[in-house]
Amino acid sequence: MNCGPGVNTPTLRGISPEQYHSFRSLQEVFLHDNPIPNFDLGIALDNYVYGHPYPIETESVIQLLASVPSSILAAMALDFSFTPIVKLPPEERIKRLLEWKHSSLGIKRGVYAILRQISFFLLSSDKEYQKFVGYTQ
Repeated sequence: MNCGPGVNTPTLRGISPEQYHSFRSLQEVFLHDNPIPNFDLGIALDNYVYGHPYPIETESVIQLLASVPSSILAAMALDFSFTPIVKLPPEERIKRLLEWKHSSLGIKRGVYAILRQISFFLLSSDKEYQKFVGYTQ
């Protein structure tokens, strides 16, 4: 696994441990002010992918995108670095993702926007978050 030594991984049903840790690393950047203390972006992604009774059209795309933060190939192609985002300290992770956000390259801006949108979608789908914002069913 390309997420670093000694990382703990919960039981997963829909995504790989690497994809889980990739999204956990994004949580520290995109959702650092999240008002739901026990929210886990990696578990939310796993539940989303696993929770569909049949393969959804976007499942393979989401799983591919979930691999970007831990991909050495993505780090080399997008940042000319051998260190993927997931292995960076939080400050460096924020810096790199903000560089993607403000990049002149459309692919970097696009990947940043998609990963951020998926993160906020998964948070907004959480029942605790829905209660927090006053949405009751």
